[in-house]
Amino acid sequence: MKSIIKKSILFTLTFFMYNSVFSQVTYMRAAEDGDANAQYKLGRMYATDNRYQKDISKAVFWYKKAATQKQKDAALALGELYYYGIEVQQNFHLAYKYFNQADTLEMYEATYCLGEMYEKGVGTNKNEQKAFTYYKRAADKGNLAKAMFKVGYMYYYGQGVKKDIAKAMNYIKLAFSEGYPTALDFWNREELWQYED
Repeated sequence: MKSIIKKSILFTLTFFMYNSVFSQVTYMRAAEDGDANAQYKLGRMYATDNRYQKDISKAVFWYKKAATQKQKDAALALGELYYYGIEVQQNFHLAYKYFNQADTLEMYEATYCLGEMYEKGVGTNKNEQKAFTYYKRAADKGNLAKAMFKVGYMYYYGQGVKKDIAKAMNYIKLAFSEGYPTALDFWNREELWQYED
């Protein structure tokens, strides 16, 4: 019985190792041939220590190759790396560049990040009206709950937009219904229920 279990474990390990090596070779060939999706996936493998040994410089190399071909996931990944300084030198101007590229490719997570950058004045000039515009697009088109909350918050305080309690309530409710618990905390703390009909 023990030898059957050992053989089964050995077979499973061999299968996964073979499968891993095969997919590495496949992605590498396709990436070197200029396939943007393969370049992104190869970058992701290097960034996450998924199948290759983690190497952030190789991840950035492949992400950049893919991003130059308008691969939206790669542009977003680069924006996040530079924005948060994840194993690379934090660079808000590069983050802004790559988030902008991803935003034009309808990556609404990048749209939200641009809203944050304008709200805080990081990597660009502070501009609450532009921040609101980006948050609203991420909420309305990208269906991002955290963006819905930001829009509601800004409507509530009249930050970057004319104060509008009814619209604030609508967006706060939407954010909570989409699974953003901060929205309920805000609703209760500000006692927004008192404005309901």
